[in-house]
Amino acid sequence: MFCFYVLFYLLASSRALVQIFQSSGAYGPDGPWQTVNVSLGSSGQPVQLLPGGAWASKILSSNVCNNFSSRTPCGTGGLYDPTLSYTVDNTSIDFVAPPTVSDDSGIPAGSVYQAIMEQIQIPHSIFSPYVISNLSIDLINQVYATLPDGSAQYPPQLGSLSLGAPNLNHSFTPGNAPLINASLIPSWFFQAEIIPTNMYGLHIGSAALGIPLSLWLGGYDRSRVIGPVSTQPYADWSFLVDLLDIGIRVDNGASPFQFSKKQNILREGNSSISDTLSVYIDSLAPFLYLPQSTCDAIASYLPVTYESEYKLYFWNTNDSNYERVVTSPSYLAFTFRASNLEQNNITINVPFQLLNLTLRAPIIDTPTQFFPCRPPIATKRSDDPRSGPKYTLGRAFLQAAFIGVHWDGALGSWFLAQAPGPNTASTPQQEAFTTRVNSGVGTWADTWAGHWTPLRDTTSTNPGSSSPAPSEAGLSAGAKAGIGVGCAAAIALFAVVGLYLYRLRSGTHPASEASLQQVANAKSADDHDMKRLETPPIVEAAAPEPAELMGVERRQEIYGRTIHEISS
Repeated sequence: MFCFYVLFYLLASSRALVQIFQSSGAYGPDGPWQTVNVSLGSSGQPVQLLPGGAWASKILSSNVCNNFSSRTPCGTGGLYDPTLSYTVDNTSIDFVAPPTVSDDSGIPAGSVYQAIMEQIQIPHSIFSPYVISNLSIDLINQVYATLPDGSAQYPPQLGSLSLGAPNLNHSFTPGNAPLINASLIPSWFFQAEIIPTNMYGLHIGSAALGIPLSLWLGGYDRSRVIGPVSTQPYADWSFLVDLLDIGIRVDNGASPFQFSKKQNILREGNSSISDTLSVYIDSLAPFLYLPQSTCDAIASYLPVTYESEYKLYFWNTNDSNYERVVTSPSYLAFTFRASNLEQNNITINVPFQLLNLTLRAPIIDTPTQFFPCRPPIATKRSDDPRSGPKYTLGRAFLQAAFIGVHWDGALGSWFLAQAPGPNTASTPQQEAFTTRVNSGVGTWADTWAGHWTPLRDTTSTNPGSSSPAPSEAGLSAGAKAGIGVGCAAAIALFAVVGLYLYRLRSGTHPASEASLQQVANAKSADDHDMKRLETPPIVEAAAPEPAELMGVERRQEIYGRTIHEISS
């Protein structure tokens, strides 16, 4: 018992990373997507939430399903009933308004929510759960989603767990009353001296391919970071980056397309797109929200059909090329400006396997595979200057990308890097954030080995491939060289043995042991030469350079708090 208390003291007195655990199931009618598991209120009501967003967490109330048939899936990730909890504070803030998120970010605009504070429990790997009081929550009481063509409405399925904000607290001023500070994640852990920095690292992974979700507070899992890391400041609480191009590539084997590599797809068919396209990275948005011309250009190379009712492209699963595309090492390559530097680029590869998502009820009756690219559909609202269409790369993209955020007022930064495939390390490589995000070991292609099927390299199936033509029938050059060396060694051996027998018959003295050893050594050297021809040298890959945290030219002494004024 004494040892237990010593261990508990050591763990409690030292700052470490906190893992937010993945739920056991996958949810959502347009994924499926992996979620995190938490509990709300004094009664510990379990809910599965999408990780992402800033400021208040978006929680679905038990009232949101009232206007829908019981046969229609609604709130499958769990609903929260404030009447079952005595720790809820739904009177102090007294603020009811439409949510600030856009139509493309999980909770549709025009819905009714109430700002409340409530207790949340986050599971601990060893001890009892972490209990955070007064978490800032937007309780969604009335909401529905609408198909893009407006033909039908369907209920929401999931809320979201906010991952912090530039400020340490979400502050409200109710009239002339004292300031109200609601808690945020991960700043609550930072202020409680549980984690070393106000930071998180996220890779949402893939439910379909079994890539586990990774979410750490105070640092990140280094095995989820591959290659160079782009570091840039956030804008308010948004993550904006310059997209330079989109290409289609094949890692190895033949190409399922009429080419082995295609570039300049971002601007294909649309000369109005400049050299860069500013895009948001948002884990609450499900799809790739790009210009219609860009989506059309990508789709023109795929076995898909555009469905106007859903404004999405459905995969033609009966097309002979469908399996070749979604199981081969082919991928979309997104090239960004790295770390806001003109001459630096970073490319994130997203295999088509990850872009073979499934629509389900209540959006569509029969599960249907689709390619998740569409233009943004959000509308501009007079009450929210930040609303309106935004080009965004959402969860479909983040299945293959790592994002980290270091919240530090106006001086904070966010990080973007390639994430691994299904061959992800089984044991997390925890790393506390200091001044930079470091990449793990290994290559991106290695993390996909065995999970895609390279196509046979034949000219008939890959007319545009730039791969070398197959060599002429027969043995390879290496094999021919090996045979030549072997033949020479055999001839030399036969000559020496023949000379020895000749001298023996002629009465001359037999060869000495040294002479025979020379023959053996010669044969051994020839054998060694043959092995050198057969075995290529092993070259170790250099470790990737860590990405330095972007310097700030001028430090502001005080970062202004965002305070929501509430009329009395």
